Amino acid sequence: MADQAGSGGGSAANGFEPAPPGGPDPAAEAGETSGPGEQPPGGDPGSAEGYEASAAGVHRAESEAQQPDGSDKLRRPHTALGWVAFPFAVFWRFLFPKKPRPFIVELPFLVVFALFLAFLIKTFLVQAFFIPSGSMQNTLAIGDRVLVNRASVWLGGQPQRGQVVVFQDPGGWLGPSETTGGSNWLTKALTFVGVLPEDNGDLIKRVIGVGGDHVVCCNPQGEITVNGVALNEPYIYPGDTAASGPDGMFDIVVPQGRLWVMGDHRGVSEDSRAHQELNGGTIPVSSVVGRAEVIIWPIGHWSKLSVPNTFNQTGLSALAAPGGIPVAATVGALPVTLLRRRRKLRKLASRAAEN
Repeated sequence: MADQAGSGGGSAANGFEPAPPGGPDPAAEAGETSGPGEQPPGGDPGSAEGYEASAAGVHRAESEAQQPDGSDKLRRPHTALGWVAFPFAVFWRFLFPKKPRPFIVELPFLVVFALFLAFLIKTFLVQAFFIPSGSMQNTLAIGDRVLVNRASVWLGGQPQRGQVVVFQDPGGWLGPSETTGGSNWLTKALTFVGVLPEDNGDLIKRVIGVGGDHVVCCNPQGEITVNGVALNEPYIYPGDTAASGPDGMFDIVVPQGRLWVMGDHRGVSEDSRAHQELNGGTIPVSSVVGRAEVIIWPIGHWSKLSVPNTFNQTGLSALAAPGGIPVAATVGALPVTLLRRRRKLRKLASRAAEN
């Protein structure tokens, strides 16, 4: 009777359960994997090496169970730093999956990513602007598109004399009809992300004077002077003079943190001269959107908007104004003088203590 209970592939006395008819014999499998006196692969289960091997196998099995098909599913982080990096990893895997997606599925993602990238470039790097008027002719024609460097502003750069800058209306420079944008929602959306050039009432002029400059129009030769230095202005519209226009004459010291700006087509440009009742005609540096670098459209008008040589003259800086260099030298030498005086007092005090 005992033999009948153990029939069908072995008895319970050898440590294995009876195998079903036709199934593999556990004893035979055990004999194939490890012979007499041999340990199973991975070392002694009771030893440290065997435990580490077993743990590694369990971890590998769990990974395979979670991702049996090699999918892009990311594991949940176990550290604070991991949780911080997790959103970026998800976004990166979303943009660059391990398994290619069908093109019809990829297309919406590519469009969204391209618009997002255009918005970042427009906000922090460069932006295209449309020229709606002739106030900067012939440097800029009506309908030109210019590329404006915005990074120079948010990185702390200051506008310099001779640069062509785009700035927001400081208040009172534009009428209601000039500040309204287009009514097409698609045009507004594409302009917002930077696909279309901006035309929302911003102005574009050339910087003539910066904070501290004494700007005068005009000297006996009919030239504008900055800190007593005459400007040769070849960029002025043909037929105009430096003083062209109803508000051509002026004499102003530009306050710190503000700019005196003028259009190259002096006869039609309503610039700082025409708004002297508002903050003396100057605009705040904070209103500057960026520096116009190049004309990008139409192709026939392509050119770089560099600073004219007349603004690189020696003595044009406000330091060259009467009394400017002595004042700057005094201010620069003051910290050194105070430091030397302090060291002398310390030496005298130490000598008095020794005596």
